[in-house]
Amino acid sequence: MGGITTLATTALPLANAVADTVDRVSGTSDSARRQQAADERRYAYQTEQQRLQWQREDELRRQDQELQRQKEEQARAEAERQRAREMDWLAQSQNLAAQQLRTGQAATLADKEGDARTRLAQMSAAAQSDERRRVDALRRTVARTRATLGSNGVSAADGSGEAILLGVVKDSAAERGEAEGADRLKREAIQQEVDSVRRRNLLEQAQLAERQRLEFMSRFY
Repeated sequence: MGGITTLATTALPLANAVADTVDRVSGTSDSARRQQAADERRYAYQTEQQRLQWQREDELRRQDQELQRQKEEQARAEAERQRAREMDWLAQSQNLAAQQLRTGQAATLADKEGDARTRLAQMSAAAQSDERRRVDALRRTVARTRATLGSNGVSAADGSGEAILLGVVKDSAAERGEAEGADRLKREAIQQEVDSVRRRNLLEQAQLAERQRLEFMSRFY
C-alpha cells in the first residue's frame, strides 16, 4: 500500500504538469491561430482598402481625363465656329470688293461705250455730209466740164470728152475711197478703245480673284 500511495503521489503531480503543459501549448496554438486570423483579416482589409483607394484614384483620373477631353472638344468646336465666322466674313468682304470692282468697271465701260456711240454717230453724220458734198461737187464738176466741152465743140460722148468725164468721176471715187478708208480706221480705233477697256476689266477681275484666293488660302489653310 505504501508503494502505491507513493506512486500515486508522484504520478499525479506529473500528470497535472503534463496537462498544464498541453493546455498551455493548446492555448498558445489557439492564440497564434487567432492572431494569424486577425493578421489575415487586417491584411485583407488593408488590401481591400488599397484596392478601393486605387479604384477611386482611377475614377478621379478618368473623370479628370473626361473633363479635359470635353474642354478640349469644346475648345476645338469653338475654334471651328470662330474659323467658320472668319471665313464667312472674309468671303463676304471679298465678294463685296469684287462686286464694287465690277460695278465701277461696268460704269466705266458704259461711259466708254456711250462715248464711242456718240463719236461713231458723229462720224456717220460727217461721212453722210461729206458724201452729199462730194456728190454735189461731182455734179457741178460734170456740168461745168460738159459746158466747157460743148463750148469748145467737143461732145461728151466722143472719146476725149468721155475720158475727161471719167477722170472727174474717178477723182471723186478716189476721194470717197480715201474718206471711207480713213473713216474705217477711226471706227476701228474707237472699237479698240472699247475692247481695251473690256480686256482691262477682265484682267483686273482675274488679278483681284487671284489675290483673294491667296489671301484666303494663307489665312485658313
